[in-house]
Amino acid sequence: MSRHRLSPRYYYVLFSVSPAQSNVLSIRKKIQDALTEVFGITQSGDYMDILWTAEDCSEILIRMATTESPVLLAAVVTFRSSPRLSVIKRSTFLPSLLSRSNTLREAAIES
Repeated sequence: MSRHRLSPRYYYVLFSVSPAQSNVLSIRKKIQDALTEVFGITQSGDYMDILWTAEDCSEILIRMATTESPVLLAAVVTFRSSPRLSVIKRSTFLPSLLSRSNTLREAAIES
């Protein structure tokens, strides 16, 4: 019997946002600006979901296609604008990110 590994469809990244923002839309706009500046207009349309944010928007959890994750991570690292996004933790397995943040774990339990 042969075993086949399932390739993950999604990649999850937990970012810290510094300084904390007042809303999620400004963070999403910053990410799209970074993608546009670094890789051009074609990459700025990459699909991503914002799954969770801290109440003060100091942390954000994003889901994207596994194939698009290197592009997003490279754009965020090289883009020098406020707010600054820093990777806290990343994984193809969402529950592994729950160990990072109590507020994230509590949000998962509530939903």
